[in-house]
Amino acid sequence: MPKHHPLLQSFGALLVLDADSWHIQSTSTNLTRLTGIERPEKGELTLACVLGKRLSQRVRRELQGQQRLPGPLAFIRPEYSSVRFQLYAYRTGEQVIVEIEPLNPVGKRRLLGTVNERLMHLAKATHQEELLDSLVNAIQQITGHDRVTVCHFDSDWHALMVAEALGEHLPSLLGQRFPASDFPLALRRSYENHPVRLIEDVNAPPETLVPASPGVSMSGNFFRAPAPERQRYLQQLGVRGSLSLAMQGDTDLWGLVSCHSVAAHPVGPQVREAVLTLVQMAMQRLLLLRARQEAHYLQRVQDSLVLGAQARSEPQSPQQLLYKHAATWMKLFRAHGVVLWINGGAYQAGVTPSPEAISQFVLRLERAHLSSGPWCTRELAKETLTCSLAMPEQCGALAVPLPMNSTQRAWLIFFRPEQVETLYWAMQPATSLQPGSVVAPSVAWFEEVMGKSEAWQRVECLAAVDLGEDLTLAISAYEIGLLNMHLERERKALAEANQRLEQLAHFDPLTKVWNRYRIEEAINAELVAAKRYGAGFALLLFDVDNFKQINDSYGHGVGDDVLVALAHLVENSLRGCDHLGRWGGEEFIVLATHSDVDAAVGLAERLRTLIAALHIEGFDQTITVSIGVAVWQAGDSCKTIISRADDAMYRAKHSGRNRVELALEAVPPVR
Repeated sequence: MPKHHPLLQSFGALLVLDADSWHIQSTSTNLTRLTGIERPEKGELTLACVLGKRLSQRVRRELQGQQRLPGPLAFIRPEYSSVRFQLYAYRTGEQVIVEIEPLNPVGKRRLLGTVNERLMHLAKATHQEELLDSLVNAIQQITGHDRVTVCHFDSDWHALMVAEALGEHLPSLLGQRFPASDFPLALRRSYENHPVRLIEDVNAPPETLVPASPGVSMSGNFFRAPAPERQRYLQQLGVRGSLSLAMQGDTDLWGLVSCHSVAAHPVGPQVREAVLTLVQMAMQRLLLLRARQEAHYLQRVQDSLVLGAQARSEPQSPQQLLYKHAATWMKLFRAHGVVLWINGGAYQAGVTPSPEAISQFVLRLERAHLSSGPWCTRELAKETLTCSLAMPEQCGALAVPLPMNSTQRAWLIFFRPEQVETLYWAMQPATSLQPGSVVAPSVAWFEEVMGKSEAWQRVECLAAVDLGEDLTLAISAYEIGLLNMHLERERKALAEANQRLEQLAHFDPLTKVWNRYRIEEAINAELVAAKRYGAGFALLLFDVDNFKQINDSYGHGVGDDVLVALAHLVENSLRGCDHLGRWGGEEFIVLATHSDVDAAVGLAERLRTLIAALHIEGFDQTITVSIGVAVWQAGDSCKTIISRADDAMYRAKHSGRNRVELALEAVPPVR
């Protein structure tokens, strides 16, 4: 059969309609066998002939002016069969595609009870391994597949099997890797719009359309037959039935749930919907656990340079700061060496390159890395910037610029050693493949990856930037202390230095709004007034949605422009008695004085709308923010009201972003 003819799986029937959803142009060859509906030998076949007048009118009405039905429709045709069917319709080009699938009887109450029970287990999971194990066991219980696995994609799109529920008929894949060539870009993108893919029987002969409609696109069709290479791939894995579900992260595909069976394995719509609900709930929980873990890590890094009263009264030199905190920082950043480069000299701790190599490294960073963000690599020997430098004991580096003033930058640099990693592959990755091709499984093998350090995680880069800002303040305080010792001789220099310290101590160097320290001071002052006089106030905590994607797609320079423009817009939109501060990274806080719930929520909605309309030259995307609003309650501290606002902001993010959420009321302590 010609390849350009659409091929379909036999568990569902397909109708191809004209643009008005009136006349049926083609039907799948299994329509009569599946539904009992005969196609007339003469005359035109209309949608009403197949579905009945009432249902066909409803389909046309709901499709009018729309690309697809809002949801599937259930129906029964007693004159043909007592079986219930599910119908879904959508437009493709100048045609309308109607998918019809039998609704196999399932125990709805039992299925619903099982799903609710498993959802409770997922909600109680406290770490990733427990969560994913609970997910695969739940899916295997509901679908009955022989093997259910979860794979997670790394930065190169190789897949690691991180969880598995295994029956008796298929071998274990847990801990093994599959090459990125098994998951081509087109396949990964298809999961963004179609998160579920079912292959009921990979060996079943395909159905076609009658009469043939070679121009019909099957890209979005749920019943489309697997491509020949995918058929061979599953057959060589010993799999006949397959169900795949996308696990969508914040910005990219996090991984896949793959269900395999050695025999043909039907999975009805109700079961697929139930399993998809479990996967989506698991991903929400997984992202929440990751966010909490990252927040805890960021707090630990921030606490590592909290200066006591004595340190503030007697500022420490850069050398003293490094030697005092180096061991803690190396542990937090999983590094074996750290360097503080300032004023043309290097302070070193742990295993670091020679001073000459560090000097050349910093010189090249100054020329090549103009962004205020971090620079990192896990392969110093292959990086263009560092490949010619003598750094034999280092494989990875993370460098953060410290803006000491408008013309000079210091650098905080962490080094990591080589980490020889043994990777176990379920099949050998291909070295030369055509786009979209799939590697056939072979004997499992392993390889040793050498010449690389551990990868630098996103949260580690964020934490290093925060630490760099705190270190900049501490170093600046020390320099001001030195200047104060020469007050009489250096009065003019002291005045300039004090002005710089004021700017560094109270204002964010990038956005020029209050920094974290200054906004905390203002919040504490407002808390005192609230406790003494009952003067209510509110906090609005927000950050830029998908900011990592902006940096990755446009560069840190454009990311900085977004933050500067947003801060300028918000600050100019506030009352004179309200204040804006940068909380860290892409997060900001608005302190709204004399505000009740309605006023605070109204202000948040107004700011959200203003930001969505913000235009920045060289950036063509809409900027949105997620805002958490917390109103002062009796008994609130700075920590508790910020925490409530932070929880509300995360709820806004996980509810779809570009929205405002009000913080929950604090639970009073038990007396």
